[in-house]
Amino acid sequence: MTNSSWIPENPESTEWDAIVVGTGMGGSTVGGALAKLGHRVLFIEKGNFLFGDYDRGEGTEPILTDNSPDERLRAGWWPVQLGGKYEGRDLNFFAPLGCGTGGSTSLYASQLERLSPVDFECGKALGSVPGASIPERWPISYDDLAPYYRQAESLYRICGTEDPLQPDPEAELVAPPPLSDRDAHLFNSFEELGLHPFRAHVGCRFVEGCNECGGSLCPRACKSDAGQISLMPALTKHGAKILPNCEVIKLEADAERVTGVRFRRGDEECVARGKIVIVAASAYMTPALLLKSASGHWPNGLANTSGLVGKNLMMHTSDFIAIRAGRSLSSEGPKKALALNDFYTHEGRKLGTLQSVGIQVNPGYVLYHLRNRAERERTWYIQLARPFFRIIAVLAAAFYKSSSVFASIVEDLPYEHNQIRLDPDSENGMAFEYHYSDELLERNRLFRKRLGATIGKRHSVQVLNTDDNLNFGHVCGTVRFGDDPAKSVLDRNNRAHDVENLYVVDASFFPTSGGNNPSLTIAANALRVAGEIDKQLGKAMS
Repeated sequence: MTNSSWIPENPESTEWDAIVVGTGMGGSTVGGALAKLGHRVLFIEKGNFLFGDYDRGEGTEPILTDNSPDERLRAGWWPVQLGGKYEGRDLNFFAPLGCGTGGSTSLYASQLERLSPVDFECGKALGSVPGASIPERWPISYDDLAPYYRQAESLYRICGTEDPLQPDPEAELVAPPPLSDRDAHLFNSFEELGLHPFRAHVGCRFVEGCNECGGSLCPRACKSDAGQISLMPALTKHGAKILPNCEVIKLEADAERVTGVRFRRGDEECVARGKIVIVAASAYMTPALLLKSASGHWPNGLANTSGLVGKNLMMHTSDFIAIRAGRSLSSEGPKKALALNDFYTHEGRKLGTLQSVGIQVNPGYVLYHLRNRAERERTWYIQLARPFFRIIAVLAAAFYKSSSVFASIVEDLPYEHNQIRLDPDSENGMAFEYHYSDELLERNRLFRKRLGATIGKRHSVQVLNTDDNLNFGHVCGTVRFGDDPAKSVLDRNNRAHDVENLYVVDASFFPTSGGNNPSLTIAANALRVAGEIDKQLGKAMS
């Protein structure tokens, strides 16, 4: 770190206006907004400080020489494996989860799309699904969030064009660079098929030499990660402070409010105090922190009067789908290029979106995909094929040479049995439990069927993965917000129903997952919540 003045010498001696736990999309955005409003903000981050003179690499996905915690932290990844039960069997793997300033946004591919208005009317859109805990609606409407979507799109410098199926003339989108010949051909072909493609909404400036940096730190400051866009201005311009390489281990609280944030720095435990405490440690780790913060006042975990902290864990499903252009065309151009929402719903069923991934189907990508699949699937035929992975990768890459790879995002529904729970034997102190529902499998297959029935009229459409397609990077829902304290943990302003100075602003607050990338909704909501916290701090000072 080039400027140690950003690290407070005695953070325990100050009563901060706001302490923010985690510097991902939610934490950096809300903390940056509060610092800009003049509030004293302290960020606490488990991982490294990844700016200043930090070696951020070349913008290509790093090849880790080992999976040691130090090596993974150096590259911005979560240091240890995530563990839990998936379909009743033990599963331990390295999750697509960031750790360090910027959180997972340091590594994401920066696709920043809005949810659809139908997502906010979830009871009407989804209907009654046996066993699912679907609320009638979100406690805020799409129209409530729309002005903050516009602010977030401007703040995170989003390039793209208007979605014809969800236009917003007031949105300020930056004009994207020209499509590659291959993707321009697909765009025109999709329109001729009666679909409504648009240029994907991507937080990227596409400077010369830009690699779009999916899976790696951006060395050129062209990717709109939360650390670059919100955290660094808070530190350099607005007086915020940060404690990197510090792990929050407990929130201390009386019956009404958080009284201290206990964290570990090296071998020392310290307690910081703030008027407002904001948790944004991810939908995996935020509920775990609340559960770890059990006390005499909160025997079942902090803010857990409803018993719902950790419950309703949701993920999307994401198929990787190769769509062949039909002839050999140049792929030189932006990688995250196209999106369409024509399959978002079908005959009253909620499905999701389709967007280009920006992956070239080369032998390296196929080999990476095969090895990841082998890590997660212990089926005999996958393990038997291991010695032949390199040969398979070369043959597959040749077959898909003229293809563009897309990804689907299909909405997952909330079930209370899908959850985060404490596990003292885990390195993370927590574990997940997840059952892939039959209705999710059916809707995912319906998405594939609709895709084949439309785009398949003109192009070869090939799903590159099996039905085991959970997107472990789009986790949400474990500290849901709502109007009824018996059915939610947070109120409509993301404040805990029962703890007057505790807020949660990561994807934990989602009551349903929607059918699109969560990051922009996290950012927009964080801007909205910052306004509410500013009002609360103003009342406390008056």
